[in-house]
Amino acid sequence: MRPRSPAWPLAALAPAALLAVDPWGWYPFGPATWLAVSVLVPAGAAVVLARRPLRWAPAPTGVAAALVAWLALAAALGEDRLYAWVGTPERHLGVLTWALALVALVAGQSLPDAADRRPVAVGLVVAGLGVGGVAVAEAAGWEPAALDVADRLSGTLGSPAYLGAAAALLLPPLTGLALDAAWGAPARAAAGVGAAGLAVALVGSGARAAWVGCAVAAVVVAAAHRAELRAALARRRRAAGPAAAAAVAVAAVLVAVGPVGERLASTFDPAEPGGRGRLDEWRVAGRVVADHPVLGVGPEGYRVAFATGVDAAYERAHGRDPQPDRAHSTPLDVALAGGLPAVAAWVALVVAVGRPVLAVVRAGEPWLAGVGAGLVAHVAGGLFLFPLAELEPLAWLLAGVVLVAAGTPVRARAAPRALAGGLAALAAAALVAGVLDVAADRHARRAADALAAGDGAAAADATAAAVRLRPDVVRLRLLDARARIADQQGVRAGLAAVDDALAVSPGDPIARRERARLLVARAEATRAPHHVAEARTELDGLLAADPLDSALWRLASAAAALDGDAAAAEAAASRAAELDPGGADGT
Repeated sequence: MRPRSPAWPLAALAPAALLAVDPWGWYPFGPATWLAVSVLVPAGAAVVLARRPLRWAPAPTGVAAALVAWLALAAALGEDRLYAWVGTPERHLGVLTWALALVALVAGQSLPDAADRRPVAVGLVVAGLGVGGVAVAEAAGWEPAALDVADRLSGTLGSPAYLGAAAALLLPPLTGLALDAAWGAPARAAAGVGAAGLAVALVGSGARAAWVGCAVAAVVVAAAHRAELRAALARRRRAAGPAAAAAVAVAAVLVAVGPVGERLASTFDPAEPGGRGRLDEWRVAGRVVADHPVLGVGPEGYRVAFATGVDAAYERAHGRDPQPDRAHSTPLDVALAGGLPAVAAWVALVVAVGRPVLAVVRAGEPWLAGVGAGLVAHVAGGLFLFPLAELEPLAWLLAGVVLVAAGTPVRARAAPRALAGGLAALAAAALVAGVLDVAADRHARRAADALAAGDGAAAADATAAAVRLRPDVVRLRLLDARARIADQQGVRAGLAAVDDALAVSPGDPIARRERARLLVARAEATRAPHHVAEARTELDGLLAADPLDSALWRLASAAAALDGDAAAAEAAASRAAELDPGGADGT
C-alpha cells in the first residue's frame, strides 16, 4: 500500500483559508483566516520537506526569493517598522506573508508526482464547494449576521472583491477537473457542483477585477486550444449557431436583470470606488512611487505615506473614510512596498512562471490546465485589485505545482533538517499568535457590543482583556480608548490608550487623527487654555504634514473657536468645506 501523501496539510490551505469565519469575533473574517494561512503554509511545507527532496526551479524561485529579500530591505527602512514585517491586522501583507508565499512556491515544486498533487486538487474542490455553496445560499436569501457585510455577495471572505478574486482563482481548476476523465465520477461531479457555485459567486460578487481576470483566462485557453475549437465547431456546425445565440441571450439577461449590468454601468461613474474612480487611486499612488522609486515606502507603508501624494481633487471625490491603504493594482502596490526594483522582480516572476503555465494550459491534464488558467485569471485580475494575504500563498503554491508539472528543469537535494524544523517552529509560533488573536478579537466583539448597549464598564473590561492578549494591534488600542471614555475614566485615559496605539505604529493616520479629536474634546470639556493650546499645536503639526485632510481642518476650526480665534476658525471651516463639500458638520 502506498504511503499517505505528505501533501495533505498543504491541501488543507485552500479550504481553511477561504472558509475560516469566526462569527463570535469583532472582525469575523480576519484573525481566523490569518490563523489558517500562517499555520498551514509552514506546517504543510515542513511535512512535505521532511519526506520529499527539496526541489526548486532556479529562475522563478530565485526571482521570487529576490523579491522577498528586496521587500525585507524596504521594510527595514520603510514607514512602519513593525507592520512592514508582520502586516497590519487588517491586511496581513507584510514581509512575513511574502515569505510564506515563497515557502508555498518551493513546497509546491516539491510535489513532483501526480499522486502528491491529487490532495491539492481535492483541497481546491472542497474550497470551491464551500465558497460556492455559501455564495449560492447567500444569493437565495440565507445570510447570517456575521456574513452580512455588503449589498453584493461576499460569502466567507467578508468582501465582494475578495470573493470575486477567490472565485476567479478556483473556478478554472474545478471546471478542468470536472472535465478530466482521469478522475472518478464522484470527484468530477463534486467539482462540477463547486464550479457552478463559484460561477454564482463570481457573478454575484460584482467584482469587476475578477471578471477581467476570467475573461483574460478564457481568451488564453481559447488561443491555446484554437485548433481543437475549430475542429469541434466544424463537426457541430449546425449546433454552433444556436449555441452561440443561446450564450449571447444568457449574457444579455445577466447584463439586463442581474448585477452585471449595474456594475458595468458604474464602471464609468467617477464617484464610484472602482471604475473611473480607480484612476484617482492610481494617480495618488503614482506620485508616492515617484517620490520613493528605489525602496518604496515599505510594506504596509502606503497608509502612512498617502498624505504625500493626495491632491485636493482626490480628497473632494473620495475622502479618507475608509483610510486609503492600497493602490488597487498589484504592480503599483508592489512598487509602493518595494519601489521599482520590486516591480521588476514581480514582472520577472510572472514571466518565469507564465511560460510553464501556458505550456500546462496547452497540453496538461485538464485539471492542471485549469490551475494554469486560474493563475492567469489571478494575475490579470490583480491588475485592478491588490495582493491578498488570503490568496497569495495559495496562488504561489499552485504556481509551484504547475512549474514541476510542466517539466521545468529543477534542482533537487535533501531538505536540511534545520529547514523543516525551522518551518515547524514558525508554524507553532503562528499557532500561538493566531489563537491569541482570535481570543482578543472575541473580547473586542464583546466590548463593541457593550459600547452599543451603553455599558462602559463591561466594554472597558473587555478591551483590557483584548489588549493584554494582543498589545500590538492598533485597532484594539483605539477601541480601548473608546471604552475607557465610556467607562467615565475621562479623556485623559482615552488619550493614554491612543498614545499606546501610536507607540505600536507611530505614523498610523487613524490613530493620529483620533488623538487630535480627543485633544479637541478635552479642550471643549475643560476650556483650559493649556489644553486648547495643546490641541491647536497638535493640529498645526498634523496639517503641516497633511494639509488636505478635511477632518483635520474641521477639528482645527473647533480648536480655533475654543481659543477665541474667530478668523482662524472660519478659515479652517471654509477649507474643510472646500475639501469635503458634502461632509458632516462635526467630526
